[in-house]
Amino acid sequence: MKFKRILVFLLQIFESLQSKRFEIRKLYMEHLRPMGRMFYIFFGFLSVAILILDFGFYYPVEWKPYVTISIRTLVSFFIGYETLHLIFTNKKWKEYLDLHKIELIILLMLGLEVIYEKNIISVLKSYHISGDDTTLIFLSANQFLFLFSNLAHFFRLSKKRESKKLNPSIVFVGSFAFIILMGVCFLHFPKSTNGDVRTIDILFTTISATCVTGLSTLDISSQFTLTGQLVILLLIQVGGLGLMTLTSFFSIFLTGKGSVSDTLMLKDLLSEETMGRAKDTLKQITLQTLAIEFVGATLLFCSFPKNFPVSFPEKIYYSVFHSISAFCNAGFSLMPNGMATEAFRDSEGFLTILMFLIVFGSLGFPVLYQIRTRLFHPRDQIFRWSLTSKLVFRMSALLLIFGWTSHLLLEWDMSLKEFSMEEKLFHSLFYSVTTRSGGLHTFDLGLMGHPMTFVTFFLMWVGGSPVSTGGGIKTTTFAISILNITNQIRGKSRMEIDYRTIADSTISRAGATIVLSLFVIFIAIFCLLLTENAHFIDLCFEAVSAFSTTGLSRGLTPHLSDSGKIIICVVMFVGRVGILTLLIALSKKVDHIAYEYPKEYVVVG
Repeated sequence: MKFKRILVFLLQIFESLQSKRFEIRKLYMEHLRPMGRMFYIFFGFLSVAILILDFGFYYPVEWKPYVTISIRTLVSFFIGYETLHLIFTNKKWKEYLDLHKIELIILLMLGLEVIYEKNIISVLKSYHISGDDTTLIFLSANQFLFLFSNLAHFFRLSKKRESKKLNPSIVFVGSFAFIILMGVCFLHFPKSTNGDVRTIDILFTTISATCVTGLSTLDISSQFTLTGQLVILLLIQVGGLGLMTLTSFFSIFLTGKGSVSDTLMLKDLLSEETMGRAKDTLKQITLQTLAIEFVGATLLFCSFPKNFPVSFPEKIYYSVFHSISAFCNAGFSLMPNGMATEAFRDSEGFLTILMFLIVFGSLGFPVLYQIRTRLFHPRDQIFRWSLTSKLVFRMSALLLIFGWTSHLLLEWDMSLKEFSMEEKLFHSLFYSVTTRSGGLHTFDLGLMGHPMTFVTFFLMWVGGSPVSTGGGIKTTTFAISILNITNQIRGKSRMEIDYRTIADSTISRAGATIVLSLFVIFIAIFCLLLTENAHFIDLCFEAVSAFSTTGLSRGLTPHLSDSGKIIICVVMFVGRVGILTLLIALSKKVDHIAYEYPKEYVVVG
């Protein structure tokens, strides 16, 4: 009887607590949560303002304590807001965790940072980073996490976005234009540059980084501060993946919101056949990129030239920068002479890793996904290489061997005459790889003869593969066009490859891409002839390199006039987004018609 009374008493206490919890949750949901959201939005804008102030401007030392207090207040508010949100949620906890995993991960990281703050600062100091810098790094990390959380909230709350009503081509082109605009603004901050840098040079550098080209009118290692270099690195990463790829990844896989409209747009942007494959490809693009760049940076760090004296933090920074630059086929380097610097030119281990990163970046994300699937499931009987992958492998191998042997034979007694036999073989291979949109070089291209220069035109023009970080007309486009010519010669009406019939629309798109690319290159060369006083071969090299987003130059880029820089900027942008994509974005879509006129054959050829 006594036990029964105790049990009833405990049940009454539990019901009372449940009732009070319900009342408190009701109070929180009706009054405190709307107020908290308003503060969350306000603190989000404040966080952006403080971050820009910290990294972009020089301010009085007296302001520093107030900035520190502001950042700590922002972080404390975030921790409190997310904790209350978790406690008083009206959803099941498992459902809430699935929808808010990114915020909870950030919450955990912030909690660990608060607990182990002294340990983190002591570790940073052990690498000869000053106390003020460690505090700035620590607070900035918290601030970035806070901004990342804001990004997640933004995607979750913005159910209606205007991009859903737009053509995917417009979204793709517009996203690159937006990145360039933001990059120009950030590189104009006082803390981004050493001394005065002209706006035209900032614009040129921003477009070159966003379009992962690598052409530069100035030395980024001396003209830009660490802040400016980090902005350039971010532009390379975002430009290599594409803004829509990154934002869609956060929207679908981090915030739990993947609508049919989002997936349909991704399907068109990634040129996939089905919606399911588009989502899977998107996820693999982001994760593969981060994984490959991380492994690449680690290997570059381990093989870093010993005769290039830099501190431990700089060694890490150089490795990360060149890993991202190589995989994104950007061609940017922190050395004034790039890989032609003696210490790096003689480091074959370092250059070999760069070659692999360039090749992986130029193969294309769907192909990398298939390679990964095959490696992890070697005995899968259902697995089948896609026709795109087969064409990419065949064309990439042929072009690589063609470029290697051509450079070796044509440059044996010219740009390669100072190298030994083994070095000639190695550097010719590196050059063949880098002409496929890599942009890094190990010798002065001005020493190269005209025959190899013309071969380089061809290699740059073809470029990488579809849905990759490489530029050019793409390997599959060239392959389809060559096969189409072969079919015309043989009188074959259908194109068949490996027991598959190629769609007429694919053949037409390949032909249009080639014609339009040549049109853009010829117009660019003509315009450069009007504005520049330079050798014709150098102008041609610059135009082809800009269009293919390769970034190789015969030394003309720093000496371009302002008009020439603008021409190259336009060519780089058109080359990155694709001339056909740009024209589709600018043109009005024709309505479907139900009738067809009689066919008539026109004499051509």
